[in-house]
Amino acid sequence: MIIILLLIYMTFIGLGMGGAMLGSAWPSMYGEFGVDAGAAGILSMVLSGSTILGGYLSARLLRRFGTSIVLTGSIFMMGAALLSFSFANHFVMLCLFAIALGFGMGNVDTAGNSFLAIHYSAKYLNWLHCFWAVGATIGPIVMAFSLMHLGGWRVGYRVIGFTQLAFMLILLATLSMWKKAFRQKGELTEASSEETEEVLSTSKLLCLPGTFSALVLFFFLGGIGAMMALWSTTYLVSARDISPETATSWLALYFLGLTIARLFTGFLTMRLHSRQIIYLGLGIFAAGMITLALPFMWSLRPGLVLAGIGLAPLFPNYVHNTASVFGKGHTRAMIGLQMVASYVGVTLLPLLFGQLGSRLGYHLFPIFTGLLLVGMAVPTIILYIRHPDKTAQ
Repeated sequence: MIIILLLIYMTFIGLGMGGAMLGSAWPSMYGEFGVDAGAAGILSMVLSGSTILGGYLSARLLRRFGTSIVLTGSIFMMGAALLSFSFANHFVMLCLFAIALGFGMGNVDTAGNSFLAIHYSAKYLNWLHCFWAVGATIGPIVMAFSLMHLGGWRVGYRVIGFTQLAFMLILLATLSMWKKAFRQKGELTEASSEETEEVLSTSKLLCLPGTFSALVLFFFLGGIGAMMALWSTTYLVSARDISPETATSWLALYFLGLTIARLFTGFLTMRLHSRQIIYLGLGIFAAGMITLALPFMWSLRPGLVLAGIGLAPLFPNYVHNTASVFGKGHTRAMIGLQMVASYVGVTLLPLLFGQLGSRLGYHLFPIFTGLLLVGMAVPTIILYIRHPDKTAQ
């Protein structure tokens, strides 16, 4: 199954690259479409909404076609959408292509996570998110190089788009390996039976103690991640007078910090409780926002790196603690509900800041993101104080 594992890691590199492109390219591209910088919030909302739809429908697609086919088709959809971005000449076209891109991303995200959760141990799932961060680091680097040396943002989209199509060809050429791998494990198909657990309706899940706090913190967690990816570059360009090319390359520092921190978080869990790691991450991210807001040029790059390091362990460790708060019987259903809350934050909060930034100025970025951090930290503390760990760590 090692080949299958590597193939899924490859798709998450592609997922990271595709998701990071808009934020790194937007300061250089919005002028060509006759819109202001705040229109990125609208585009982000369309992208996030289609990602939610893709994730929601993925269960049915996976049940009918299997993980290998869904991943192959979704990577093709992402590659085609990214290539289409490079040929767009109207903002409405960008929104249409964003629908296809988001739908593919939602399916890749859900298919990869669920497959590893079923067939592999937890450590491999942690490394999966590290590979996403690798892709999210590569995307801005490619875009910065394209802006400085290859003639503009359109070339950057084409490079990443063709890379996704190359990934799709690799998946297509290795479809037979999936069947062979499962036969070696004594399984006939990609589907796998899961342990029976109590599945509550959404209304009953919402009535469980702690659900409100959990959904609030995931709402702000999704929004913070989207804010950093989408608006960091615009903040550097509009509020700190950094050139678009330099700002795009500096965004890679944030993703680099995210990548390295996720790589080492797995080892850190051997010594610290996951809740301690969450508090540590919140503190480091707060330090990053303060550093980023300082009125010095030298503080910008360290601020981005600290923000990436602080944010890195939050999502996987929050998910890991779902069982400790709600019990193993409700874990899968609660994780699904938390993902919905996260995607709602991804959709709405960058859009809100886009409107505020266009009216009041993008210098508010560190302040706005800091308020989101407070909105996440308060329910985190309440949740973990009121709900001690119910599982052995």
